[in-house]
This record gives sequence, C-alpha cells and structure tokens, in this order.
Amino acid sequence: FLNEAYYQTGDFQTALASFKKVLKDYPKSTKLPDATLKVGYCQYELQQWKAARDTLNEAVQKYPGTNAATLAAQRLQRMQDEGH
Repeated sequence: FLNEAYYQTGDFQTALASFKKVLKDYPKSTKLPDATLKVGYCQYELQQWKAARDTLNEAVQKYPGTNAATLAAQRLQRMQDEGH
C-alpha cells in the first residue's frame, strides 16, 4: 500500500509508477479498477491531461458499475468543467 502513501503525500510521480506496476504485475488482481483510477488521478495531478483522460475513460469502459468507474466519470466531468 505504499502507492497510496505516495499519493496521499503528494508524491504523484512515484505513486504513478507504483500504480502502473500493480497494473503490469497483477493483471488478474481485483485491485485493477482502483489502480487504473489512481493512475488517472496521478496523471491529473501531474497535469498530463490527455493521459489522464485516456486512463479515466479506460476505467469507465473496462470496469462499468464499479466505484472506480463512477469516480473516474466524475473526474472526467471535472476535467471538462476545468477546460482540460
């Protein structure tokens, strides 16, 4: 859960790498929806707007009906409202 700690302390670059590692190393994990969401959140915080949009859209498409998909859709709306 170090990835969460990195995210919570604002070390978004390290958190991003850590969440991406979860996606790569554990392709069957039940944590994939949340890890995908957090990758998008990290990209957002790092102002990687296109990457964040792509990742958040992926969370919505791949994991419909999950809390992660709902939160991803909310962040996408926020990004649109902010002009990103």
